[in-house]
Amino acid sequence: MLAVISDSHFEEERSDRIEGEGGSSLGFSRNAPSRAFWRFVATLASEAERRRAERVDLVLAGDLFDFNRTDLWFSGEERPYHFGEDGPGSAVESKALEILSAIAAEPEVAGSLEALRAFASGRYVEDGEEREFPVPTALHYITGNHDRLAGATPRLRREIRRLVGLGGKDEPFPNQILFEDPRVLVRHGHEYDRYNFALDCGGMDELPVELPAAYYARPNLGDFITTEVAVGFPRVFREVYGDEEILADETLAAVYLRLLEFDDLRPQSALLNFLLNVGGSRLPEEEIWGLLEPVAGRILDSIRESPFLLEEMERLERKGRPDVLDAVRAFLGLRGWRFGIPLGAARLYTRHAVREETGTGPVPFAARERALRDGAVRFVVAGHTHDPRLALLASDAEDERYFVDTGTWRSRIPSTPDLREFGHLRTLTYVMVYGAKEGGGSPDGTESFDYWSGFSHRSGG
Repeated sequence: MLAVISDSHFEEERSDRIEGEGGSSLGFSRNAPSRAFWRFVATLASEAERRRAERVDLVLAGDLFDFNRTDLWFSGEERPYHFGEDGPGSAVESKALEILSAIAAEPEVAGSLEALRAFASGRYVEDGEEREFPVPTALHYITGNHDRLAGATPRLRREIRRLVGLGGKDEPFPNQILFEDPRVLVRHGHEYDRYNFALDCGGMDELPVELPAAYYARPNLGDFITTEVAVGFPRVFREVYGDEEILADETLAAVYLRLLEFDDLRPQSALLNFLLNVGGSRLPEEEIWGLLEPVAGRILDSIRESPFLLEEMERLERKGRPDVLDAVRAFLGLRGWRFGIPLGAARLYTRHAVREETGTGPVPFAARERALRDGAVRFVVAGHTHDPRLALLASDAEDERYFVDTGTWRSRIPSTPDLREFGHLRTLTYVMVYGAKEGGGSPDGTESFDYWSGFSHRSGG
């Protein structure tokens, strides 16, 4: 029996929190509650017994930890995208270990890691009582794009293994895992996203099971954007307005919270509306944009001549096929924000920059997996998108073959159809695939699977 989860994005949240006098504070929690992991581990034990499984494999399929989304990078000159400067004994390694320690110290993360260690040692908790798993257990760890640094050095690998219960070895983590029974290929899924993987696989007719390991080690444009823009916006917002003023002003406080959580928004095409329509504020959108514009200007000034950004845009250039990167390159070169950024122009740019492109996404890539075409696997399982989905890739006389997106275990912010109003949901997605001989399998004697994706909401968010 095989279970796969991904994209928990355990984060260090303390540095984002604004602390005021008298115990007042302002912050936002994105880490999933640890009780969800304890319940999941108990579910694995129950299903293993019900299915008469011989053992249970659990794959943590990438982005368990989020090394990129933390303000701690800005206490020094190191950055997660400083490739070649992240080896053993480097300043980047020291910073990554500091960040990992801070993530693990977050209360909900600490409880979730304890649940994973319990699974790795063959234990679970039910009705408040610790019990032994009915079958042997095996835990597997794959790195994604946000926890790429987890595999950068032996010391980091040892610490990751200790935290999740894999022991103190320092062998490299696999970039993918191919299971023979059940027949499943598990990836993180960033291989299907050229902005978040150092190799553009879009032009490949077929994807081999193993892509060159060097591309997994290299930073990418997504590392830069997350650190300098997603983390940069709330950080620079605090620099511009000051913590005391943000705590004292309802509108500034609401905008700050929006800046902390906007990467959980779906669809991302609603981004600007999300930032401009803040709860509790009666200010028109133009005035809220007036608060954001100087922050955007500072960030653009700081990144426009970044060698890494310029190199990545050059790497991603598709000759003769104009795209949003061409517009970004021109905008940065002309310093188009020097005399202000009209709200209308910001809307136009945002709409093009984060538009929902048809015909892209993971499914066409998964359909080109060589292991799928050769019949070595029936299922391609990957995450990365935070968008849970199930897609039939092929069906013939032999069997049906599926792509399963493992979604995310972090918060999700949905929007109304007009992209003007927003909610808050907790999400949880996992897949269990059973071998042909395990109880409850398919009538035709092949693998079967259960796919669970759900949302929860509590009044008040």
